[in-house]
Amino acid sequence: MASQGMQRAAREVKPILSLDRDEARKRVLNLYKAWYRQIPYLVRQYDIPRTVEQCKTKLREEFTKYEEIKDVRLVDMMVIKVGRYTSDSEVFKVYSSVEI
Repeated sequence: MASQGMQRAAREVKPILSLDRDEARKRVLNLYKAWYRQIPYLVRQYDIPRTVEQCKTKLREEFTKYEEIKDVRLVDMMVIKVGRYTSDSEVFKVYSSVEI
């Protein structure tokens, strides 16, 4: 009886941002593309001791590390967290302290 209540509650959760997997996937790809486009500027501006290609490889590695996550709500939460870093990147400008 309790398991039926848990199953019903699990199905009736409200979405955070995305309504389905396709929309969540689009959000992740847009975030990836935004970071990918900003890498040359970040390397130059923050004097990162890595090449642009190394940073792009690391970005891809970090995104593929979480590709097994399929829960739409969890994907949305992660997109929100990473999106905060992109919006706060103008505030924190610490040079030569970024390590990959």
